Amino acid sequence: MSTSLDPTDSRSLDTIVACSEAITELNKYSIPAFMEAFSVERTETGYKTLKTADELIKTVNVATALGDSSKGIWLKIPYCEGFDRVAKATSCPILMLGGESLGDPTGILNEFSKGMAAAQNVRGALVGRNVLFPGPEDPSAVAGAVSRIVHQNHSVDRALQHIAAVRGKDMDKLTRVLK
Repeated sequence: MSTSLDPTDSRSLDTIVACSEAITELNKYSIPAFMEAFSVERTETGYKTLKTADELIKTVNVATALGDSSKGIWLKIPYCEGFDRVAKATSCPILMLGGESLGDPTGILNEFSKGMAAAQNVRGALVGRNVLFPGPEDPSAVAGAVSRIVHQNHSVDRALQHIAAVRGKDMDKLTRVLK
């Protein structure tokens, strides 16, 4: 689920109510709720995500109060400066979002490394575009680098060394598996 909260838009309340009801229903069956939570503001060209610690803390506080219990809520939130404050604003487990692909994985690797060190409830990352479209890099190598940061506590330098070491190797891995 996703809560893109805009305090100036009354439809945000409808979203909050629907998410709250869904979380209560999921809790009946011990099914976790994955909640993407962030604040937005309306601009002339659409909505802009507000990725500051203060805004994310407000949104995290709202998201963790939804439903009859927060016991099954996993938060999906973007990294920002001051992420340690955001992570400490909740006891719910957190998965960091990857955001837009910038064509160079170094930035997202830095963010994930800092985010994983922010607090014990930061459990991992949900990465899509940054792995699928990493510019000239090998997507498999980038996925391995992210995995090493999240699961093996590798430094960014060590993750970048992994990319360099495996870049372009074993490119037929998927087609071999499908045969």
